[in-house]
Amino acid sequence: MAFTVPVAADVTASTLEKFFNPKDPRKILQHIQNKPLLRILMESKEEFDAAGPAAGTTSPANFREPVQGALLRDQPGFYLGISSADVLNFNSSDGAIQTTCPVRWMHAGWQITHEELMYQGVVVTNNNRDISAPTDDDQVKLFNALQTKKADYQESIMYGRNATLWQDGTQDPKAIPGLKSVFTDDPTVGITLGINRSNIWWRHVADTGVGNAGAKLVFSKADQTLTERLNKVFNVILPLYGGFTDPVALAGSDLIDALIREARAKGVTTTTGWKDKYFDVSVTGIRFGRVDIMFDPTLDLIGESKNIYAWDKAHLKLRTQKGQWGKVTPQNMPSNQFVMLTSTTDRGVITCNQMDCQYKGAMN
Repeated sequence: MAFTVPVAADVTASTLEKFFNPKDPRKILQHIQNKPLLRILMESKEEFDAAGPAAGTTSPANFREPVQGALLRDQPGFYLGISSADVLNFNSSDGAIQTTCPVRWMHAGWQITHEELMYQGVVVTNNNRDISAPTDDDQVKLFNALQTKKADYQESIMYGRNATLWQDGTQDPKAIPGLKSVFTDDPTVGITLGINRSNIWWRHVADTGVGNAGAKLVFSKADQTLTERLNKVFNVILPLYGGFTDPVALAGSDLIDALIREARAKGVTTTTGWKDKYFDVSVTGIRFGRVDIMFDPTLDLIGESKNIYAWDKAHLKLRTQKGQWGKVTPQNMPSNQFVMLTSTTDRGVITCNQMDCQYKGAMN
């Protein structure tokens, strides 16, 4: 049977939503990399209802969070000993500052021609006469005809999200500023999420060798300097001010290899007494206490195979507007083309409300 244009568009959109279910396998696609950053941010994301520009302005919409940085304790004379004749000292709190996180709207578009559907025996018509509602078999036929294109569309959207969330936003002024907008090379310079980094409490920890950041990480099989430094960062420095309670860390392959080589340099132990026919010398991962160092292929692809990023998921996260992330919208068919158009849109923002429990490191 034939589908009317509105029905075909509705079925196309609905099957796209079904196909975005992560349980559906994508066996036909090749050369697809893992995207741990995207997975982590999506698992810990939170929704918000609305965000708009400041009153009386046409500036972009912003998501705001209160941040208390300068405390009464930082003011001289706040907590002092007194005697009976002393004049008492009273201090005034500066109050909370608000972050300003720009909310962005992202779009990915997809089209399929009527001719492509005809190849699969699916006919789309503008004639509404004598057209009954499509049966389940008809919808399955259309669903099957769209499998390859939908698989491509889904993976391309996931790739675009992942690539965007790794960037700092300078590649596209209308795009969501990603992780690197927070993890700068020099944590003492610039304005991040509306707050000046001249405030010492609004700085992440960085070992990048840039500006006022710490020296670059150094690999040494003899001294295990890389292991020692990261052990101190994860177990002492980042938890110092109460953060890093829900930690995650992503690194490039060269940095992970360096950690493994430092560990192996001090020998290999066994609990089986060497009795097995084969001795497994593989190392499946590196862990510092509660922190698992995970490999992210994207870091290798963008030239950061020697870098590592760590953050607290309780304080840095992706926030999405309710009902506006992964929204599938069928578009009207152009009057001069036999094509069906579908849009997928995302609306969200990366937010952070504590900087001193986030980390960026770069190895020599």
